[in-house]
Amino acid sequence: MVDMFPDGTVRLVFLPSVPLATASPVQAKNLDAAEALFVACGLSPEFAAALRNEVERNKVASVETSVDEEVAAKFRYTGRLTERC
Repeated sequence: MVDMFPDGTVRLVFLPSVPLATASPVQAKNLDAAEALFVACGLSPEFAAALRNEVERNKVASVETSVDEEVAAKFRYTGRLTERC
């Protein structure tokens, strides 16, 4: 799930399909950073651009994806990731 706040901050929330797991929100400082994050999550650059456009237009979007272990490792410490975005 992706949504954009009035100040331009973009929040991505990873909703796990595993029972008893918790949602993992990550914030990007703007749409440019969010688009780069979409690609880091394994989306193609074209799909990431389309998702960015949908978020910009509707202020919210949803996408179903499967994150593999290599990608998931990038989000183990979301505090560090938030600071880089």
